[in-house]
Amino acid sequence: MNNSSKFMAGLAVAAGAYVLAAGVVALAVPNALAQQHISETAAHDHDHSHGHAHVDAAQAEQLTGPFGSHGDRHPQAPVFETAADGLTERRRRTMSAQSGHFRAISASLLSDAGGEDMLQIHADALAALGGQIEKLFEITSPAPEGEKGALAAIWEQPELFAQYTAAYASETARFARTVREGGDLVNGLHDLRYYCVACHAEFRQR
Repeated sequence: MNNSSKFMAGLAVAAGAYVLAAGVVALAVPNALAQQHISETAAHDHDHSHGHAHVDAAQAEQLTGPFGSHGDRHPQAPVFETAADGLTERRRRTMSAQSGHFRAISASLLSDAGGEDMLQIHADALAALGGQIEKLFEITSPAPEGEKGALAAIWEQPELFAQYTAAYASETARFARTVREGGDLVNGLHDLRYYCVACHAEFRQR
């Protein structure tokens, strides 16, 4: 993408003030809004830190390898009490992974930092995860009342929810093709964002 095209793409994306709700994804925007986005992201990561709390150095799990012994102060998740708890954690982490791929794509469009050579990697990852999205809801696991997360409506209205997940899976695959064919990435991201926002508006407790 040449500088002129990148600049126009950046303007188009920024003008839309995109906020993708796949795990509360926000595209990078300049100055004060960017700082606000960073703060919100940190809060989001903290909210979803189940099983990944920071521990004191003395309690760190010792790992050994060719680069010496090092303590991991972010221990692995504990054994979850129920399958629903484990699935909830896996769902949150997978949503965050999709968020990361989406943000990486937007960062390439909104800056001169490069990354065009990795756009297809990120797009294919989104398509792969999007194509399996329904598996993250196989066990009834709504968020507790008053907490952010999945609404019970997902399991109460499975046919309706399936329409949303199928549409999202289709759109992630379409976007991967758009990248591969050198199509309109700005509008492609806009379309993908729509399906995320629509699904969360219907099925996510904020």
